[in-house]
Order: sequence, then structure tokens, then C-alpha cells
Amino acid sequence: MGKHELSKQEALDKAQAYCARSEHCASDVRRKLREWAVDPSLYDFIEEKLYEDNYLNDVRFCKAYVHDKTAYQRWGRLKTQAGLQALQLPSAAIQEAMEHIDEETYHANLRYLSEQHRSDSRDKRLRFLLQRGFTYDELKIDSFE
Repeated sequence: MGKHELSKQEALDKAQAYCARSEHCASDVRRKLREWAVDPSLYDFIEEKLYEDNYLNDVRFCKAYVHDKTAYQRWGRLKTQAGLQALQLPSAAIQEAMEHIDEETYHANLRYLSEQHRSDSRDKRLRFLLQRGFTYDELKIDSFE
């Protein structure tokens, strides 16, 4: 038996429930709408309604993303910013969120990751930290050696 097509209100209700559980961005919602086989002509209406009712908020999402990626996954600035840009979020929202990085936690993460890879060669450790999104200047400042 095929999937039952969601009505406009059912799709909106489902999208609101999805956004109420955790922070999401518009591209996350559009991906879910595709998964739920919602008529593409409803995407813009649903997205606008979610923004209007504050289920979606780009700045709030960006701040949560930055916090989670730096605090839990120990990403550097470059990787975090690239992740947000890949989600096609507004530059102003990304910039505002990037300004809220907790510097103490950020540098503690860098030191922790560097220490975890202390047994690796200097070049291998450097490549690892650069891939995590830390800049070469940050590595020099945080006494990478």
C-alpha cells in the first residue's frame, strides 16, 4: 500500500512538531518534507509559516549549531563555519553565531585534541587539527609545539 499524501495542514503540523523537538534549519525541513512526500508546491508556504511562528529562526539555529559543534565535537572555527554555509544559512546569522564561541572552551578543545594526538608525528597532528577546522595561527598561538 502506498504512502498517503499529507494535506497542507497535516504537513504543516508534522513540520511544526519536527521543529519543536530540536533546532532545525530550513534545509533540514525541506529534506524532511521530501522524505514525507509532501507536494513541493507547499514547501514555501510551510517554510514561511514556520519562520512566522518562530519554529525556524536562523540566528537561534546557528548559535545552537556553533555551540554543539565546538563544545561536543570539538570542531574549529573554519569547519563550523563551513558547515553552516553548506546549509545555506544567511551570512549575518552565521557571523553573529560565530561571535558567541566560548574562547576558553575553544582553546581547551584545541589543547585536548593536540594532547590526544601527541604520539603522532608533528605533521600528522598538524594535519588532523587543520582538518578539524582550526587555523594554523591558532595552532601557533596555543603552543602546538
